[in-house]
Amino acid sequence: MPENYLRNLYKKFLELRKHYFFLDIKKHSTSMAGLKLSDKKLGEFFDNYYKIPFLSFLRDIKDIIYSKTVYDFVLKNSSEDWKLWPYLKFLEKEKVIKVQKTGKVSLLKKDIEKIIPEPQTEKEIREKIEKKLKTKVTEGEPVINLFKKFQDFVVKARWDQMPISQGSAIFVTKKILEKIPLNKKFLFVGDDDFISVILGIAEPNIESLVIDADEQLLACIDILAKKFNLKIGTKKVDIRKEKSLGEKFIGFLTNPVYTEAGVKEFVKYGKEQLGENGGLVFLEVGDEAIGNRFLFLQDFFSKNNLLINEIITEKIFYPYIELYKEDKEILRRLSSMIDKKIIKKSPKIAASLWIFEYLPQKPKKVKFKKPIYAYL
Repeated sequence: MPENYLRNLYKKFLELRKHYFFLDIKKHSTSMAGLKLSDKKLGEFFDNYYKIPFLSFLRDIKDIIYSKTVYDFVLKNSSEDWKLWPYLKFLEKEKVIKVQKTGKVSLLKKDIEKIIPEPQTEKEIREKIEKKLKTKVTEGEPVINLFKKFQDFVVKARWDQMPISQGSAIFVTKKILEKIPLNKKFLFVGDDDFISVILGIAEPNIESLVIDADEQLLACIDILAKKFNLKIGTKKVDIRKEKSLGEKFIGFLTNPVYTEAGVKEFVKYGKEQLGENGGLVFLEVGDEAIGNRFLFLQDFFSKNNLLINEIITEKIFYPYIELYKEDKEILRRLSSMIDKKIIKKSPKIAASLWIFEYLPQKPKKVKFKKPIYAYL
């Protein structure tokens, strides 16, 4: 199925959604009763606040076609049934889906499955990894241990490398597959967690590019990509010097230095590689040396048109490792209270997964005096 088909669907859907937006505000919105608004003003509201980018449209379709019930859409998007209706009406009219009386969806255009990747559970990803690598996934072990019999990657303190746990890497992979709306090229701005490899094994149709300054890391990923026939390219890049990769991506993952400057540098670089249709940003970050400067980062995200889609805690952590001299000191301090065996089996650092939707056009503030309870 060509991408042009989906783009034509998108254009038709915007017309229908705008129709229902005008209809519902004028005739069915009790909160707007008595307020006279011109079509021009309503059009401004729609264009700035409710006209979704192409990739967001595909993400919404994905949430519907791969759902157990159409009402999964409401839960996944913190939305309401009013926003669900135009999608169901449109997708049935275009003979993309058939909605059963139970709310279950039947996909009529099966070719869509080839271009919109299906979400996978952590169990499904784990089973594929174990089958392909012929090894057992151990949730709390470093992710690099999964691949040590195939290559000789060495963690380097000078690159601030520290592997997350195997369970964490599988969870991040699950979230990427859950969110990305199109089988187009995905970017890794650094990948010493080898998530590009796990993603490639879980969904072989996804093509990705890994950029990093560490040549040995890239060589190890090349070895794994070749061995398992994965669509992964690599390129040595210093993001402080090379500003453009010469191509555009559907989204990117980065796990940068956990400092304010590090997050800004890596995220801004990745954002510049996204296309005019928007994209998804996956950021792993822990509060190692940021503190209240997260306020500055939130301001940075807004200025770069990054709309927070989800923030997930308690799912990503780094197993114990002694990489820096500080690691020995904190071990000494903690072991005065806790057994060393317990310390070395516990998380050393935790991180949150921030998921953003990049809006290619910044919304403008529509000036209008309205009551606080007017839902517009």
